[in-house]
Amino acid sequence: MAQPIAPDYGQQFLLPPALEDWVPADHPARFLREFVDQLDLPALGFAIPSASEGRPPYAPSLLLKIWLYGYFHRLRSTRKLEAACREHLALLWLTGLLSPDHNSLWRFWHENKKALRQVFKQSAQLALRTGAVGLVLQALDGTKIEAAASGYSGWRKEYMEKLLAALDAALDQTEVALLQENNEPAGYRLPAGMAERQALREQVKAGLAQLAADGRNHHHPVEPEARRMKVGGVNRFAYNAQAVVDGQEGVIVACEASRQETDAGQLVPMIEQARENLAVPGAAPTTLADAGYGAGADLQAAQEKQLPVLAPPAEGKPAHDNPYASQHFSYDPTAQTVTCPQGRQLDHEGHTTKAGQRVQRYRCHHRDCPVRALCTRDPKGRQIEIWPHAPVVQAMRATLQEPWAHSLYQQRSQIVERRFGQLKQHDGFRRWTVWGLAAVRTQWSLLCTTLNLRVLYQRWRQKHRDGSKTSAAMTGRTAQGGNWLAALLKKVRRPLDSWTADRKRTAGWLAYGPTYSAE
Repeated sequence: MAQPIAPDYGQQFLLPPALEDWVPADHPARFLREFVDQLDLPALGFAIPSASEGRPPYAPSLLLKIWLYGYFHRLRSTRKLEAACREHLALLWLTGLLSPDHNSLWRFWHENKKALRQVFKQSAQLALRTGAVGLVLQALDGTKIEAAASGYSGWRKEYMEKLLAALDAALDQTEVALLQENNEPAGYRLPAGMAERQALREQVKAGLAQLAADGRNHHHPVEPEARRMKVGGVNRFAYNAQAVVDGQEGVIVACEASRQETDAGQLVPMIEQARENLAVPGAAPTTLADAGYGAGADLQAAQEKQLPVLAPPAEGKPAHDNPYASQHFSYDPTAQTVTCPQGRQLDHEGHTTKAGQRVQRYRCHHRDCPVRALCTRDPKGRQIEIWPHAPVVQAMRATLQEPWAHSLYQQRSQIVERRFGQLKQHDGFRRWTVWGLAAVRTQWSLLCTTLNLRVLYQRWRQKHRDGSKTSAAMTGRTAQGGNWLAALLKKVRRPLDSWTADRKRTAGWLAYGPTYSAE
């Protein structure tokens, strides 16, 4: 009767086990080691530490391997990484039994933010060299991720103004009281509580100045760079993370994080960053983006730079329920005329300036129009404004109606949104763990690097397995009729009698040894 398998805690090893044997040949730790070892860290901007006194510093390659291993396995805390260096068997192998403390890991992060962002670029270029980037189709999208600071400690502009007035009044009263009650010479220290109030007043003043410069109504005293954004349908302090994903295997070729609440103005910079990261000459791949990137100015900028884009124009409310929405008025840039859905031309009324651009105005003067009441409530007639980018927007709207463009655009969500889903659901990353825009940009780069490394790891793993099969075939281990495993054991094991004799001689000191049965 078979006995249940249970651990034997009294079992001892004859010789200490080799750590190399405990890490499989296709383990991610081995891949990360190869990836970091092929990087030129000084060229990427990593600070090479040196110390003439005290303990020697840890090598940047060691600390980078630890950080990449942590993000690969969803460990993003310095203290958890410190514990993992002592507990994770694969990380023990990767670090060579070294255990950097959390302070060393954090200093490395803090001192090499810009260089860590360059590692993402290296991962994208490596994916290109291995054939994981198709350079045919790519998708751009953004996701809002909540800031690390608590949203409940944020300030509104009205509250800050009232707080500043209260602080000014309290400080003035304190100064008057000191002058009336204290006849002794003034000391070097401020009275208790006065210094804190002055510091708070300066902080509030700086926050109000920033709100005036940004045109915003919310400020966070702990994380002033964060802004209010819609995160999962709830308004929170957050940052806007952007990514461009290649359509072949989901490799991220460009990433950025900003404090901008919308995606307007991000289309061309993100596409250009992707081209710069890959450094591939020739025509750019077609970029798919949602309506958040479809502002007329962005579409025109993409056309001027000859960047193929498919993005629905940002035109406010849907027009399919309103047959007389402005989207249904056609503009002829050659004749400079506007035609309404009824086939009547509008009269040119002049121009105006909006957002620094010249906007042409057209108005309908057909008072006998049968749908005038449905088209407008303006007694002067329907007015249409034509911006300089109107022809580009109109052409994009017509292109998306084509079957081939519609079919191509349907792939957008499958390409880019699944990467955000992997980060938020599989990796559990729904909130930044660092403070400030510079640190957020670095963390986003590491997250995108991790996704790329997982794609590259699968290719590396498959290549490693194929290489193992080839090596096995070259050594004659491939089954070519008969029991090849039995033949191999027959060659390498000793005769049974000799083996039994050796075991008897070493019975006094051998605690463990394999047994074979005679054939």
